[in-house]
Amino acid sequence: MPDMNHNIDRTHGFEPLTVEGALPNALRGTLYRVGPGLVQRFGHEVHPFLADGLITAVEVSSTPKGACEMVRSDRFTEEEAAGKPLYSPEASLPRRVMNGLTGKIKNTGNTNILAWQDKLYALMEQGQPVEFDSENLDTVGTNDLGVIKGSFSAHPHRVPALKTTFNFGIHRKDIIIYALPDSGKIRVLAKVEAPWASLIHDFCVTKKHALFFIDPSKMVLWRAMLGTKDFSKYFYWDKNESSTIIIVPLDAPENQTRIEVDPFRVWHFANAYERGGEIVVDAFRHKNIDVITAPTTADSRIPEPKLFRFTLNPAKGQMKAEQLMELNCEFPIVNPAYIGTVHDTVWMQSYDDRHGTQGITRFDVETTTTRRYF
Repeated sequence: MPDMNHNIDRTHGFEPLTVEGALPNALRGTLYRVGPGLVQRFGHEVHPFLADGLITAVEVSSTPKGACEMVRSDRFTEEEAAGKPLYSPEASLPRRVMNGLTGKIKNTGNTNILAWQDKLYALMEQGQPVEFDSENLDTVGTNDLGVIKGSFSAHPHRVPALKTTFNFGIHRKDIIIYALPDSGKIRVLAKVEAPWASLIHDFCVTKKHALFFIDPSKMVLWRAMLGTKDFSKYFYWDKNESSTIIIVPLDAPENQTRIEVDPFRVWHFANAYERGGEIVVDAFRHKNIDVITAPTTADSRIPEPKLFRFTLNPAKGQMKAEQLMELNCEFPIVNPAYIGTVHDTVWMQSYDDRHGTQGITRFDVETTTTRRYF
């Protein structure tokens, strides 16, 4: 795995970039990304999942430029003024207890970006969106978009055929599904009762359904409430439980279907689509939740993910699973134009264990062949 356990050297506005080779004339625009920016702060180190977020931007033009800036939410700036941690596991025990009791969470914005109606938002697992300025990357502020209660997931999915972006959040015991149309206001689409408090990181959407794979990773409530230092121990794997697949019809969300299967975990979905009365889901299957320790350990015994195709039959309450490739990869993506519909290619991040390098792998769904780029 790549080393994520270091801070960004410096932040800066848009500066000229050095280009090796030549940029295609047709490639123009600005790429925005977020990720862990400060894993060491105030003399303490935190798990990368809890690190303060960094926004990066690359402007691809005849004179390419790049910029990077921290996600400066209100609670980040509060810590800066205090000169000490107030909302991280390194805060004092009384402070952590009070944060847990009152639900005060610092939105680090370190995981993903939502682009919606000409605005950009930095997202994380537990908090609400943090809006930032596309021109200078300055933080505008936390925004509940008028309806968000509780958290807002870092993995929204836009279905082009529906001209709508879908996302979910956790509020108390419920999974709240949100619909964000290209035009118009965000709305609550449905509420789903989760079987237990789990680490629900991602989900997938077709033109007709939203799908959640709830595995038996269960929250250790007292650790989460106290904000203990080892984030990897906030959840444990209950091997005596099944995984629950929840299928939610978009046009009749009250008619939900649940399928119980042998336990496994999905961190990231590539895509899902309808096929007759079935739903096809391509995603990376993990044996359990142990990979949560990957950013902070070099333990080679962590089970590696495999690309699987899951075929669901809601009417019969059945699921079939087929492994598609042998390579160990993750972070899958398809062409955004095909989200919610049939795709022929899955792109993913891959690693060359022999040389310690990372790259990109292209998987052809029809021919089941791969091509790797390092």
